[in-house]
Amino acid sequence: CSGSSPSFASPSGGDIIELVTASAPDEDAPSPRSERRYDVDWLRVILFALLIWFHYAVFSLGVLFEGERAVEENLPLFFVIGVMHQWRLAALFVISGMGTAFAFSRRSWQTYLKERCVRLLVPLLFVTYILFWGVFTPVDTTARLLSIFPGIEAMPYGHLWFIYNLFIYSVILTPLFVHARDNPDGKLVGSVRALLGMRYGLGLLLLPPLLLALNGILLKPWAFGEVGMWWEFPRYLLYFAFGYLMITAREEYFPAIDRIRIPVTIATPVLSLLFFVAGDALGVPLLMEGGWVAKGYPAFSAGATIGTVLQAYHAWFWCLLIFAWGSKLLNRPSCTLTYLNQAVYPTYVVHLHVTFIAIGVIVRLGFGYYVGLALGTVVVVALCLTIFEIVKRAKLARALFGIKPLPGSVSEAGPGGWRILASIVFHLLSFIIIIALMVAILAAFEE
Repeated sequence: CSGSSPSFASPSGGDIIELVTASAPDEDAPSPRSERRYDVDWLRVILFALLIWFHYAVFSLGVLFEGERAVEENLPLFFVIGVMHQWRLAALFVISGMGTAFAFSRRSWQTYLKERCVRLLVPLLFVTYILFWGVFTPVDTTARLLSIFPGIEAMPYGHLWFIYNLFIYSVILTPLFVHARDNPDGKLVGSVRALLGMRYGLGLLLLPPLLLALNGILLKPWAFGEVGMWWEFPRYLLYFAFGYLMITAREEYFPAIDRIRIPVTIATPVLSLLFFVAGDALGVPLLMEGGWVAKGYPAFSAGATIGTVLQAYHAWFWCLLIFAWGSKLLNRPSCTLTYLNQAVYPTYVVHLHVTFIAIGVIVRLGFGYYVGLALGTVVVVALCLTIFEIVKRAKLARALFGIKPLPGSVSEAGPGGWRILASIVFHLLSFIIIIALMVAILAAFEE
């Protein structure tokens, strides 16, 4: 790792939403310059770290807090959780789209889809059939895996719904990606450039959330949106497409995001406060989640429209806020970033199982919620990184946990005898880790 990387280079691989892998580009693919954006890498790492904190915070709530009084007594906590839930995944899908734009510029569409299958489907199937025990009910698990919007209780892939949706988005949007890449001066990319170039940044501030609001107004009344299903499916698809299109016009995008930094910094906290109180004030149940028609309320009303528009602008402004400040503060290389880039995906794969282990132990030790939250987050991160350090040294386990196969991995270094012994040890440890994770999720469901 070196802190003096050139301005234009291919970013390190090993991440869930890679920017550009270190592999050579295809001969049949266009090869425009690929600008490494360290800020996008840093934001992805930070957002997945927040994901660990968020999941520990949410899943430990039911253990220690119950009833409406708990909400009143811990209002700041519920404010942070409620607000964060609206934008953290949206921002990750935008970053996924940005990474796709960089990756797509160096690959044919056939190679891109092959890589998506390996990088996304292998860990998805591993988690579904092994870590979530689907191999013991293969027919039912496969049926639920292939179901359209099975619901949060029936989906067999758990927290990897993000990967599930990301793979589908990657496939169905490939024609758009090809068109935008092959027609950099066409109407589509030209329209994006024109939007980004509008005075005061109004195009970037107003049009994307307007499309998001339209999606919510039309689709949200009919079904409860959960983990990327129902009305959330097109919502996150839009975020993914926005990320791709903004990077296709990156000469205009990064100056535009810099221009609006101060306005979004002022506006976003105001939108957060409005969003937090809007649900009760507008008189529509499940306003932010959707599905109020089943409760006997009309599909379209002034309150529902106002709340849906507010939700769309609130989430989008948060995305702009973190991208604007990330562009200013984080666009610099780091050895730490190189390491965390490789650790993000395997950490994401195992973090939920590890979270349940940590919650069970810390609750039994008698720690209060906030002390347990701080301690538990550190424990989960430490355990996830330990697992990463082990499985990355086991050649056969790397793909299962989302780690790219690399020539000359750590387990292959050294004299032949020691190399073979190290390989056996780390493969054995990886097998033990898999069994431990399976037991952890089983124990969590039984409790």
